[in-house]
Amino acid sequence: MEFILSTINCGCFLFLAFLHLFWVMGGKWAFAASIPTDINGRRVLHPSRMGTFLVALVLLIFVLINFGFIGILNLPFDAKYVRYAMIAISGIFILRFIGDFKYVGIFKKYRHSTFASHDTYLYSPLCLIIAISHAILSLYYFDEL
Repeated sequence: MEFILSTINCGCFLFLAFLHLFWVMGGKWAFAASIPTDINGRRVLHPSRMGTFLVALVLLIFVLINFGFIGILNLPFDAKYVRYAMIAISGIFILRFIGDFKYVGIFKKYRHSTFASHDTYLYSPLCLIIAISHAILSLYYFDEL
């Protein structure tokens, strides 16, 4: 089970990392729907290329952590740190699921934009699934220690 769940997580992270790299290189597909907007349609965030690249890099690090968890990759540190990293990933995505209570997350106030619709039906549920799967995996790993 942990192999399948971690592999699915890796697939999601790889897709998202490559999407961010696509945006760094000037791609426009799905970019407009990925930025929160206020009630007047103005972007709330103005991500730089470097910021977008760093997000892609972090997502690739998440892939490496998951590969280390299932044993595909030998990481150069103790296995307990892999568990801590899995818990941290779960925490990051549960916070993203909850959001900022204004533009992003399940408790957002502004719900009438393209981003808000995508966030409600796609981005936030995906973040919850990723958070739960990493929590399950870290609990499984806890039993193995």
